[in-house]
Amino acid sequence: MQTDLRKTSLSHATVPETTEVATQPQTRVALRKSLFYGVLAAVPAVVGIGVAALLRSKRAGAIAGGATALGLGLARWQLQRVVSEEPAYEVEQRIGHLEIRRYAPYVIAETTIQADGIDTALETGFHRLFEYIRGRNHDAEKLAMTSPVCSSHLNGGYAVSFVMPMCRTLRTLPRPDDSRVELIDMPARRVAVLAYRGRYNAEAVELHEHELADLVAEAKLTSTGKPTFAGFDPPTTLPFLRRNEIWIDLV
Repeated sequence: MQTDLRKTSLSHATVPETTEVATQPQTRVALRKSLFYGVLAAVPAVVGIGVAALLRSKRAGAIAGGATALGLGLARWQLQRVVSEEPAYEVEQRIGHLEIRRYAPYVIAETTIQADGIDTALETGFHRLFEYIRGRNHDAEKLAMTSPVCSSHLNGGYAVSFVMPMCRTLRTLPRPDDSRVELIDMPARRVAVLAYRGRYNAEAVELHEHELADLVAEAKLTSTGKPTFAGFDPPTTLPFLRRNEIWIDLV
């Protein structure tokens, strides 16, 4: 996230009188969650009954139903992003592997980490921001985990940020007690995006940052600021299932 794009910020010591920016969802996940948990409950039972009838064995049916439930549970664990909300955007156009998006305004919680690489910055920043959304450094409700988690170079270190829950504004969010955590309004903007699967270590991120820069130049687009890594999955997700993106703002 780039400092020249920020409109309003709120730290542990300040409260703005008014704010109009509220994070809006890209898609509503309530229906998606209901469907998934419905499948999680119904499919193992259907499979178990079907296998039991086919093999005439209740034991085989129970084993098949249990194995199906376990498989769906693992899928739920690995595809956390499917039931996580992300901020609203519209796809303006696609140019090969490049996607041009227009993001609506949204709110982030951000912290700056002095680290040698993005690996350490993401780990340290994630834990610091997680303390905030879990309510451990403020006397307020817990906040939902959303996606993506973002990181970019800032002042010799890294800025790491969480998108704040949908429909929340600076005024309705709890104030961080940790002075290292800041709430920031991000304005509407146009972003070039390169998506990739795999790891998000320093080498992989740098490689895809260069690829994004080349694609932006080839498309004759003008970028501004520094690239941002956006990760949509937790570290426990298998690398080949991860949704990773590199963003850069466009003029």
